Amino acid sequence: YGYGYCEAGKNVFTLFKNRGWEAIIADDLVANTLGLVGLFVGAIMGCIGLILDATTDLYDDAGGDSAAIAFILGLIIGLFIASIALSTFGSGVNAVIVLFAEAPADFQQNHPDLSNRMRQIWAEVYPGSV
Repeated sequence: YGYGYCEAGKNVFTLFKNRGWEAIIADDLVANTLGLVGLFVGAIMGCIGLILDATTDLYDDAGGDSAAIAFILGLIIGLFIASIALSTFGSGVNAVIVLFAEAPADFQQNHPDLSNRMRQIWAEVYPGSV
């Protein structure tokens, strides 16, 4: 709320520390999961590059091992596209966690079913933190 980027980051870290949620920062499961999904998308795009190499003449002038070039090019393109698309999900998850930490009463008041479900699952994963 009107803080600069670095100051807001420090405030969020202090908020998490005061609530005993350091484990959440250390786990960073969302980023790991999205990274694996991005790698999977990159591999699929690499396979599409191999299919294009086998069925078209796009890579005939590439020289060397055209299959490897097609796969690596597809992999890189897939990684970039997935990274851009999945960063939105990661940011959304981070926003929900920060907002849940900052204003749990508002969340309970406006969305009681979701709040109760999140509290229940949160207590299972991080006992004693809610």
